[in-house]
Amino acid sequence: MPLSFVSTVVVPSVSAIAMVFFLLAGCLEAQDDSPGPVVAPSGRVITSVALDGRLLNGATGWFNRSTSHSGPSHITIDYGQPHARGRAIFGGLVPFDQVWRLGANWATSLTTDVNVRIGDLEVSRGAYTLFLLPREGSADLIVNRQTRQWGTDYDPTLDLGRAKLSHRSLPETTQSLTVTLEPVASQGPGDLPSGTLRIAWGNAEFATEWRVMWP
Repeated sequence: MPLSFVSTVVVPSVSAIAMVFFLLAGCLEAQDDSPGPVVAPSGRVITSVALDGRLLNGATGWFNRSTSHSGPSHITIDYGQPHARGRAIFGGLVPFDQVWRLGANWATSLTTDVNVRIGDLEVSRGAYTLFLLPREGSADLIVNRQTRQWGTDYDPTLDLGRAKLSHRSLPETTQSLTVTLEPVASQGPGDLPSGTLRIAWGNAEFATEWRVMWP
């Protein structure tokens, strides 16, 4: 008896075809409604002072105007920069009398290739994390030995020390946290590099002097 084959043709229902078109239309609509770029809540900023050479002879000598790959020396602060977005900052978003990360996201870092004095605090060349303890009318800058951590990870047992910061009210709101290492432009013969460290956000600015220690 010969074999016989029966072919079956499946005809999709009207409802199935409608469902396919509905899903395709939804995908196209989702693509058309996809949002464009949006500003992130914070960015990343570096402030730095470059010196004209590098250390030699176990950090007891100075090679001026180095152009080699080992380069000039730097004092650098790398920080996450949050934006005010209409919020009250010190005493509001950043409470008084509580240690603050001095930035956003990853911890704010200080890297210095030379020994430096910040306020009355002597800081040996190396890498550190900075925190701020704001008060109403003043603040402390905290220099901590722990590095490469999330900004809220603060271990006070690793503090190198603290520097007192002066305070002044700003006439206009600083919308984005701004940390600046300002050098003194007119350095006389025999003078060591120095300047001002400023921290401004909202309607407040905190500041102190910095100075390279030599030898």
